[in-house]
Amino acid sequence: MNLPSFDAAVQPAWPVGTDSFFQPRRAAFWLLAALIVNGLFYVLQLFAVGVRVVPVTALLGLLVWTSYTLAFLLAFRALDLLEQHPPEAFVLAFAWGGMGAVYFAAPANIAIQSLCAKLVSPEFVAVWGPAVAGPITEEFLKLAGVVLLVLVARNQFQTYLSVLIVGALVGLGFQVIENLSYTVNASIHFPLENQVYPVLLNLLTRGLLSGLWSHAAYTMIASFGVAWFLLHPERPMAQRLGFAFLCFALAWAMHFAWNSPWLEDLFDGGYGEMAVLLVVKGVPAMIAAGLFWRVAARENGTYLHALAAWFVPERELIRDDEWVRLGAPLARYRVRREMGKAFGRRARQLKTQLQREQLRLIRKAGTYGRGPQTLPHERKVRRLRAALDSLITRSP
Repeated sequence: MNLPSFDAAVQPAWPVGTDSFFQPRRAAFWLLAALIVNGLFYVLQLFAVGVRVVPVTALLGLLVWTSYTLAFLLAFRALDLLEQHPPEAFVLAFAWGGMGAVYFAAPANIAIQSLCAKLVSPEFVAVWGPAVAGPITEEFLKLAGVVLLVLVARNQFQTYLSVLIVGALVGLGFQVIENLSYTVNASIHFPLENQVYPVLLNLLTRGLLSGLWSHAAYTMIASFGVAWFLLHPERPMAQRLGFAFLCFALAWAMHFAWNSPWLEDLFDGGYGEMAVLLVVKGVPAMIAAGLFWRVAARENGTYLHALAAWFVPERELIRDDEWVRLGAPLARYRVRREMGKAFGRRARQLKTQLQREQLRLIRKAGTYGRGPQTLPHERKVRRLRAALDSLITRSP
């Protein structure tokens, strides 16, 4: 395999040093923190009402939607997507979506629907209100959190994927807290005295049947425009703004179609028909999000290949087959799974640790250069490699 070579006399323009997400000297940090704290009190207040009125639903719903969040995080973790940023980035992203954005979205939606009722009619709002208000306020507020995080730690965002994963976490935060709120409200107004059934019903409809193409997908689509704006400074400003707006408009259109009554007349009110309707309306958003993700993953792979070829040329640290898969999360996951099938659980664990330590080594080297900052990662890669090779050699 021919790896890219670089002229040693030409030092590539990789960033030196990186911003943390704790930036008390930047206004964006304090604005982000203040709005998250404000939203936290709002969400706790709403939840406290639920605990007083429907305690079983509130506590069971909290457990269910926390588990739902962890399932998404485990999936991101399995694909090494959480290696894009330090943990505090994802905490802030999720908190903004679930607290900062939710706090402003609820009253803004009510205001827009009230205005539509006056300008058009109450009947129009009853049918089209969620489609008109929701996408405008919610997509804007979620994307505002992504922009604030970029302003807090600009040089943390070097690839499309680094922006998209933050957008996905913002959308997930909004989705989970919104679902918890809907679960509690549904139980309060439920016609039967059953506090468990509303939790299961909302998990099925809002979690399983619509979770993959809900807020996380919309915000990720809109975030691609932010990423393109950031990473193409050579383009005219009008072009960069135009592309960012188009991505936002696409996310808005997907959300509008989801909230709209379109296609509902073609299906009856049964649970089976409703499930089919949710899939039909949601699949286009999933396809669009998947296409953007594929572009981002390829660009991320190119970036990692270039960093590794320049900063980590030693084959004992990153072998040729490992180099090829740096930007292919699914391929890396398949290798780990096959390693486990062939040599056992311990081999899979070692391969997982090795792959993640290689990513950390590459990113740390790209940020600080090779030296004291990367030495612990180099040692750990060699240690894991030796343990894995020894285990494979001993296996029959």
